[in-house]
Amino acid sequence: MNIQEIVAEVLEYLRGMWRYRWWAAGVAWLISMLGWFFVYSLPNVYNASARVFVNTKSLMGPIFDGLAISNNLTAQVEAVSRALLTRPNVEAVARKTDLDLRVDTPQELEQLITRLQDRIKVVGNRELNVFGISYEDLDRTKARDVVAAIVDAFVENSLQGQGNDAEMTAKALDSEVQDHETRLRKAEDELAQFKKDNLGYMPDDRGDYYTRLQQATVAVSQIESQMRQVRERRDELQRQIAGEGSVFARPSGPASVGCSQQGQIALLQNELAALQVDFTAKHPSIVSLKEIIATLEEACGAERSAAMAAGLPPSADQPLQANPVYQNLRIQLSNADVELAGMQSQMASYQDTVARLRADVDKIAEVEANLKQLNRDYGVVQVRYQELLQRREQLQSKERLDPVTDGVQFRTLEPPFAAFEPVGPNRPLFLAVVLVFAIGAGGAVAFGLNQLKPVFFTRRSLQRIAGLPVLGSVSMLLSPRQIRARRAGAVMLAASCISLLAATGLVVFFEAQGAALLRQLMEGIGA
Repeated sequence: MNIQEIVAEVLEYLRGMWRYRWWAAGVAWLISMLGWFFVYSLPNVYNASARVFVNTKSLMGPIFDGLAISNNLTAQVEAVSRALLTRPNVEAVARKTDLDLRVDTPQELEQLITRLQDRIKVVGNRELNVFGISYEDLDRTKARDVVAAIVDAFVENSLQGQGNDAEMTAKALDSEVQDHETRLRKAEDELAQFKKDNLGYMPDDRGDYYTRLQQATVAVSQIESQMRQVRERRDELQRQIAGEGSVFARPSGPASVGCSQQGQIALLQNELAALQVDFTAKHPSIVSLKEIIATLEEACGAERSAAMAAGLPPSADQPLQANPVYQNLRIQLSNADVELAGMQSQMASYQDTVARLRADVDKIAEVEANLKQLNRDYGVVQVRYQELLQRREQLQSKERLDPVTDGVQFRTLEPPFAAFEPVGPNRPLFLAVVLVFAIGAGGAVAFGLNQLKPVFFTRRSLQRIAGLPVLGSVSMLLSPRQIRARRAGAVMLAASCISLLAATGLVVFFEAQGAALLRQLMEGIGA
């Protein structure tokens, strides 16, 4: 179905509804008048309100700044405002303002209390410490009395619950200190037990897992480099020793017979020569060295004589052993071997550390993460515990130096007041809704009657319903009298619609006077 067909069908419905235009106008007028009467009969609602200032800047306020109990007085006042809406308090307000006289049964009293709880509003501005109390009622005086009773109950309950501010805050602070002390001990025990259970995986002064792994890897690389240098030096010493051995490889004659002290004698002679450069022959060190050398040479001569007398073969390596250069090379080679063995031990230790760290990477990472969490929790609790101890000491000092005054002061900024003008109902809005509903109801009646008694205005609609071809149609010719009658009917319908709109405007404009007049009439009829 295209747009033209939709428009044609809508127009056909409108032409059908036009046949029942007077029904639609009558229904609209009837519903409008009933709606006007209903809206005018709605009772007026009056609103009463009051504003109360609460000063919570007490002597102890700065001590608890930043703590969970820092705004305890403000929180207490807010709690009192919520407590005001409990059933016993609301029932007391209802009895004090004689609202309970409006009910006769316990069930009606319960409904009254529920309505009061819904209508009584207590709102607060925490920054300005201002609380607003409002209530709506059909009776202006009752609304004001209820707000006055609520203000009295608000102040009385708050003052009764205030007590001694210093004592209350001291108890609260002691409770916080004990709680944090318990939490601190628990955190210490958990941290100590965790360190005990994961002793081999804890980070030390060398850092965490990744720092230790990097240090061990770097140490392995450094040891490897040093070992290469020591091996090169050892190999060079071995080549030098082999060269010295080739020089003294062939012994000849008796001179080749050596002794065991010959190497030591050669070293002492070198030392003696060095001393003789700087000192005279009478220097004690030189004299002592000469005596030692003489003793060793005497022993060496005796050893050679004994060896030759015994017929022992001459030793081929004794001249080599007596060579001071050879002795120095042997000593350096021995030191290099010792140093290389120590480095190999260190290398094995570092390699073992690297292998262990890499094997335990998951475990160590988990342990370090848990340890950081425990240390963080412990640090937070410890800082708060120290802060609480310090503030408790401040509180005790203030108690000794300053008198304790009431922490809460009430002042009524705006006394209970109810305006003479009602705040509800919103009659202009309701009257506009009545007009829209009346017009819609009239159109719905016309549409329904057209559906009950339909007619065909075009050949196309007849053909669509009958399913048969339409051969032709005959147009209606109206006489001048009929044309005048139709025009007059249209003018009357337009006048009726305009009158309905104008009447609605007047009803909206004079809604206050109309409601008051209707109320007087109903009171007169009731009397």
